[in-house]
Amino acid sequence: MLQTTRLLVLAFLALCWSLEPVLAEPVATDEEPTYAELKADILERKSALAEQWKGRVMDSVAINELSEELVASLGHLAGHWIGSSWGRGLPQSDTPGEGKINCGTFVGTLLRDVGFKVDVKKLQQLPSQGIIRSFVSGTRVKKYIGVPMSEFLAAVKDMGPGLFIIGLDQHVGLLVQTDSELRYFHSSIETGKVAHENAAEAWTITSSRYRVVGKILSKKNVRDWLSGNRIAVRTR
Repeated sequence: MLQTTRLLVLAFLALCWSLEPVLAEPVATDEEPTYAELKADILERKSALAEQWKGRVMDSVAINELSEELVASLGHLAGHWIGSSWGRGLPQSDTPGEGKINCGTFVGTLLRDVGFKVDVKKLQQLPSQGIIRSFVSGTRVKKYIGVPMSEFLAAVKDMGPGLFIIGLDQHVGLLVQTDSELRYFHSSIETGKVAHENAAEAWTITSSRYRVVGKILSKKNVRDWLSGNRIAVRTR
């Protein structure tokens, strides 16, 4: 069942984030790689892209293409975590299917494993807004308190396709906005498992009075990702 769910997630994200042939395509394989293999492939790919763009100016088209590839890679990693156990306290897992992982550690682990240089232990200790503001600030962060779900979904859609960190009353997760829907990856206290849901129907979102979203993968985020710049974890 877990394998089937993972394959469906991978297929969904592959369809949502197909890239133009401006960037070299990763080599496809017949078998799904392990998490460790996938992570190594992603980091190797990132190194190749960093070399390709070294000393070059990235325009908005390049930023968008790199962002799409990063989101697709993160989605592949997230698929391996589906069904892993949620839990507070130490130790926190960094391997899908082993031990337990809380919501903040899940978000930080995915961002680290896709190639961001970030201290997951420090990041997961922050409230959700601190996690968001460690990556992005200003107009890319929007806060909604007590607004109807339909209004919230419309507002996120207006921010355009991409990757978001979402903070809730007592929870944090990742959103992937496509042209047609908003998907939600999180380590869920409700189900006790890592889950992938339609955001419009996810209880942890619909029941939350407080919702804050940060659209990450700004130009600075992409440069930090490629260059291996350390993400400064906000203390508040």
